[in-house]
Amino acid sequence: MSNEPLRGCPLCHTPIEDIDIGLRDYRWLGDALPGRVAPTDIDFLLERRGKFLIHEYKPKGMPVNKGQRIALTRLVQKGFDVWLIQGDGPVRVEDLGPNGRPRSVKGMAVDYLADAVGEWFEKASELSANARLEER
Repeated sequence: MSNEPLRGCPLCHTPIEDIDIGLRDYRWLGDALPGRVAPTDIDFLLERRGKFLIHEYKPKGMPVNKGQRIALTRLVQKGFDVWLIQGDGPVRVEDLGPNGRPRSVKGMAVDYLADAVGEWFEKASELSANARLEER
């Protein structure tokens, strides 16, 4: 597997530069929200039995802006797992902690990122199965 999947459509494998996906234009909210308040998007969301994994993808070296970092930090505080992923592959993966700073930082090829998501899924499955047993 190459390191290309983060820059193309995972279904049709079309390179990202050939897809007219654009960014969502939220200017229509300009008068409804105060100051510089604006919505953010989530690049990746996976749910397993009430546990959530969120990915935010950024090109190598591009920081997450302050508002988006605040939103992602609040999601961590609510129990979501948030990974900030930079680069096209190998990628830099930050597991975001409840204070908005990384709990861990790893460099990995995209193949290993897929494995890490699979491990997260298995762990979420085990945690929820254990919780159901405790409820009985």
